[in-house]
Amino acid sequence: MRKKQPDDVLSKEILNTREAAGLLKVTTQTIKNYIYSGRLQALKTPGGHHRIRRRDLQSLGFVADDSNGPQSLSREDLFTAYTGLVGTLVETVEALIKALDMRDILSSGHSARVAQLSCSVGMRMGLAEKDIQDLRLAALLHDVGKIGISDAILGKPGRLTEQEFYTVKKHSEIGEKIVSGVAYLSSAAPVIRHHHEFYNGKGYPDGIGGDDIELGARIISVADAFDFLRSDLSFRAPLSIADTLQEIQNGAGMQFDPSVVEACVDVIRERTQQVH
Repeated sequence: MRKKQPDDVLSKEILNTREAAGLLKVTTQTIKNYIYSGRLQALKTPGGHHRIRRRDLQSLGFVADDSNGPQSLSREDLFTAYTGLVGTLVETVEALIKALDMRDILSSGHSARVAQLSCSVGMRMGLAEKDIQDLRLAALLHDVGKIGISDAILGKPGRLTEQEFYTVKKHSEIGEKIVSGVAYLSSAAPVIRHHHEFYNGKGYPDGIGGDDIELGARIISVADAFDFLRSDLSFRAPLSIADTLQEIQNGAGMQFDPSVVEACVDVIRERTQQVH
C-alpha cells in the first residue's frame, strides 16, 4: 500500500487526529487535548473517533501553503497553545487536590490557598513567570503524599500521637515519589519533598537547611504554616492575622527563611489594607 504523502494529507478537508498532528507537528495526544479543552472543533464518528476539518486547524494558527508544504505553528501560537495546555493541567490538578483536601482535618481549600499565597510571595520576591508557574503546581501538590495516609489519621479530631505524627511526616516523601513519575511535574518533586525542612536544618525528611532547601520549598513552608495557623481546627480556634504574622516572624531564621517571611508579611499586610 502506498504511504500517504504530506501533500495528500494537506489536500484533505477532513482529517483524523494522526493526520492533524502531523500537519501541526505535535503529538496525537496534544490534538486530543486541544479538542477536550475546546480550542479545536472536531466531529465524532459513530465509532467514537475524532475527525477534524482542515479549516478548523486555523484556530490553532495553521496556515496551508501548497508551495512549501505543511507549516507548523508559529512561535507565538505554540506559546499560546502551550499556555492553554498548562492551564488545563493546573485546573485538573486543582480539582484533584480539592478532593484530597477534604480528607484532612484542615478545611477544604487548604492547598489552593497555599498555592495562591505562595505565588503572591514569589511575585513579591521577583520570581520569573515560569518559576511562578512551577511554584503554583508544587504548592498545589505539596500535600499530595497524604493520599498514602489513612483517613483515620488525617480525619482524627484532636492532636495526633507521636506514632501518628511520624506516619503523617512520610507524606512529603510519598508526594515526591508520586510526582517524580510525571515528566512535566518532576521539577516539583524536590520542592514537595523539602517543604517541611527548617531553615536551621532541624526539619524533615533530610535535615537540610538554608539555601540547600529549594526556594520554592522555603516559600511553601511559610505559606503552609500561615494557612495552618489561620485554620479552625477541632483542638484550637484560628489565630488572628496579627498573631499569625507574629508567629511566622518569630520563626524567621529558625523554621523559616527570613527573606520569605518578610515578603509574606508584606503580602498579607497589603491584602489586609485592601480589605479595609
